[in-house]
Amino acid sequence: MRILFVTQYGVLAASSRTRVFQYLPYLKGLGAECRVLTAIPDIAGSQLQVTAQAWRKLLYYGWASWRTLLCGLRAFWHAGNSDLVLIQKVILPQPLRFFFRLLTTPLIYDFDDAIFTTEVRRQTWLSAWKERRNSVGVPAMLRLCKLAVVENEYNAEFAAHHCPQTAQITGPIDTDHYHPGPAKHRRDVVLGWIGSASTLPYLDLIREPLKQLAQRFPDVRLCIVGAEQAAIDGIEIEAKAWRLEDEVADLQGFDIGLMPMPDDPWTRGKGGYKLLQYMATGLPVLTSPVGINQQIVEDGCQGFWASTSAEWLARLEELVTDEALRRRMGQEGRRRVEEVYALNVQQIRFAQLLQTLVEEGG
Repeated sequence: MRILFVTQYGVLAASSRTRVFQYLPYLKGLGAECRVLTAIPDIAGSQLQVTAQAWRKLLYYGWASWRTLLCGLRAFWHAGNSDLVLIQKVILPQPLRFFFRLLTTPLIYDFDDAIFTTEVRRQTWLSAWKERRNSVGVPAMLRLCKLAVVENEYNAEFAAHHCPQTAQITGPIDTDHYHPGPAKHRRDVVLGWIGSASTLPYLDLIREPLKQLAQRFPDVRLCIVGAEQAAIDGIEIEAKAWRLEDEVADLQGFDIGLMPMPDDPWTRGKGGYKLLQYMATGLPVLTSPVGINQQIVEDGCQGFWASTSAEWLARLEELVTDEALRRRMGQEGRRRVEEVYALNVQQIRFAQLLQTLVEEGG
């Protein structure tokens, strides 16, 4: 089986890393020939730095559009020699989509977040252009394909309107790589959050509960990975840049994993990978019950749901003061990930999806 993967980003981006690159060793072990073409190469911080100024964002979008066009042309050239083409999150320009309709090779479209909408809350002409591109481009990409592979039911419902088949694969997460660390022997309790500057504002939702918690429990501190400039008054914070090679050790240094989120069309379609990272490293979690989070975490089992400030404060206090509860929930979270969301479970299903599509395509 010859598979062509076309990814939006390189291995440093979680969506490409988890939904393409980590499958490759297993697929190659089955005898598949895998070729990967990447539209936007890994450039540390590039997607965040360009948001600072409009002219930089414009230059970045122009460069990204040119890269996407070239990648699409190469993909079209190689598609004829492939048994299957999986396009991960890339929105090809309209002229290229016309040519891709001529292909007989089966196509798959994969996306994790709700890219058919937008996470941009401050509207500018650039963000409006991006929103229009996504709202038209994602359905058009889905119509090219025989199968859509998505992260959650929210995105599957959207994809089903435009694509004949859908499949849901949440995560997955490599439980050999992400695993609990050594036992901690310390008085302080570390609340942990991992993410990017684009999602850092979600922590503002729990700013007041965190401040009140720190006043009652001076040994509590907050560790933020992925946003060096983060600051919340009233609680001790350690903020550091995200590095792939440090990620597991950073997660193992947490005692409790946090995932606050607002409830809107973008977040309802977001992936739950942050929760899977916490749970795979044996952490109890505290999350907003939005979208896929409600399926990954059973309230009161692997962690807690919290919607209001009062609920966040109460649940934080419960976890901070009860080490045995944290340990029990962390163990249950690890077990759930191993059974449902682990790479060694989902990669078998993923390979079967690909093989079935190739067989159906003749």
